[in-house]
Amino acid sequence: MVVSVDSLSPIPNAHILSELSYYGTTSDSDGRFSMLIRNNDTLRISNVGFVTKLLPINYDSINSNNYLIMMERDTIMLQEVDVFPYLDYNTVKKIVSEIPVEKPFILKGVNDDIEQVIYQTPKKIPDDKGIISPIQTLYNRFNKKERLKRKMERNRRKLGEPT
Repeated sequence: MVVSVDSLSPIPNAHILSELSYYGTTSDSDGRFSMLIRNNDTLRISNVGFVTKLLPINYDSINSNNYLIMMERDTIMLQEVDVFPYLDYNTVKKIVSEIPVEKPFILKGVNDDIEQVIYQTPKKIPDDKGIISPIQTLYNRFNKKERLKRKMERNRRKLGEPT
């Protein structure tokens, strides 16, 4: 049975692995488990929030079917983390306002009632219709691959290498 050292409460879903045979099991909701082991085997018992324990097993050391395995709690202190958005509102507003607006060409078809609008498209990544939407432009501006590409181009310009 797998229990906590401080309260002797059962530890459910503890992982138990035999080092020699690589067989494993988990403890039930009462911390109990059973498995076949070899003589002079070692059990590795682990669970989230507890220190992993290696338990050498001899047939002489286990004299009954009720064997308590006591696990110590593992406390990990994390440093404080401040989370900020990638860009502040004013920077995003400035970037969006500087996106070039393409003027449409209006073509009249055979029937004068039908007007077809065709947008001038930049030469970068058009969609299947040849039109880049503002959403696509924003995505291209902020996705990781494009940011790294722009950074590499800036570094090449600094070093005087061709882009």
